[in-house]
Amino acid sequence: MSTNIHSRIADYDPRSANPLYQFGWGIRFFWAGLRMLFRHPSLFGLSLLPIFLTAVLLVGLAWGSAWLVGWMLPDVFDDGVRSIASAVTFLLALLLGYFLYLPLARVLLAPFSEALSRKTHHLHTGDRGYDANQGWARAILEGVKLVALHMVVALAAFILGVLIPPIGAPVGVVVAVFLCGLDLLDVPLSARGLRLGHKLGVIWGNKSLATGFGAAVYLLLLIPVVNLLSLPVGVIGATLLADRLARANELRE
Repeated sequence: MSTNIHSRIADYDPRSANPLYQFGWGIRFFWAGLRMLFRHPSLFGLSLLPIFLTAVLLVGLAWGSAWLVGWMLPDVFDDGVRSIASAVTFLLALLLGYFLYLPLARVLLAPFSEALSRKTHHLHTGDRGYDANQGWARAILEGVKLVALHMVVALAAFILGVLIPPIGAPVGVVVAVFLCGLDLLDVPLSARGLRLGHKLGVIWGNKSLATGFGAAVYLLLLIPVVNLLSLPVGVIGATLLADRLARANELRE
């Protein structure tokens, strides 16, 4: 890791009680991940496969949905109607893929994400890796647990929005920001061998920091194509953040 990035992160005080300070540093950790991605060819090379697989996953989901709709339409519809229906379905599926992007990536690309986190940790600290390395099956299992929690929180927010419509939109944004931070901070914590309850405790204990980090992820996700970088950049930034918390002994049980 470059001296410039290292010195900036070293300035962070995890014990500060100022929520605005913590929120701002959450954003800074995310952008530190972006700088580190492009300054280390090994990280960028390791990120190319998840980025490629993400693009294939999203386009494949959209194309498959469009083909299925065209195939299921009755024969009474002509080719023009089928084409329009397929095109609309393709666009809707891409939109749905946007909302499902991080949860799907957290499960399907979990081994790649943890490998990227380990490499980042090595470049940042000089350590060869975390003490816990329980293989790709555990990485995927941790991703499944997180997505299950994801669904519960999202469903609760949806029900609240239906019951009290005026707060539906702001609650949706807050929940989206929270889940974005949760999805990516979970990667380095899982790679360290922390269990779900412990990970949630760490994130809740640093909620302003995690919210700032999640806000940066959320904003990047709003930019088409560029949002494909959100996974590798987020994993790298989250690893830098987790390393800094570990130095301050903030990851203890």
